[in-house]
Amino acid sequence: MKIFLYTMYAVFLFAMGTGFYVAYRSAEGLVEDNYYEAAYDYFTTKAIEDSLDLEIVLPDSFKKGNNVVEVAVYVQGEPLQQVSVSFFAGNVSKRSYDAQHDMVESSPGVYRTEVSIPFAGKWFMRVDVANETIKTSRRWFTEIK
Repeated sequence: MKIFLYTMYAVFLFAMGTGFYVAYRSAEGLVEDNYYEAAYDYFTTKAIEDSLDLEIVLPDSFKKGNNVVEVAVYVQGEPLQQVSVSFFAGNVSKRSYDAQHDMVESSPGVYRTEVSIPFAGKWFMRVDVANETIKTSRRWFTEIK
């Protein structure tokens, strides 16, 4: 009976070790780097957004291939000009297709960039907006068919 228990213990440890190894090697990138530091100021950032009446209008849809992405940023109903806006697109299953794009102001408060989405699947999108007053982002998933 002791040999059976020792064998089960060894099998259990091996299975646990293998599970940890596989989880570490196949991380999908769904956990954001510096999560705690980024989330630390979440409520402060949301309070600033509410006081500024910040509105970020995100793109509706994406397609496979080249996409023109436009994001509009408003503060108290007025276009927010000369702000740093970037766009991130990353495939959930393949990290090698992740890309960050700086957006250019095409008209007052409207920022534009071109993004290539090479294949269908589930994609993670993020828009980052920053100036002297606020630094915020919007994140969402989209299915490309």
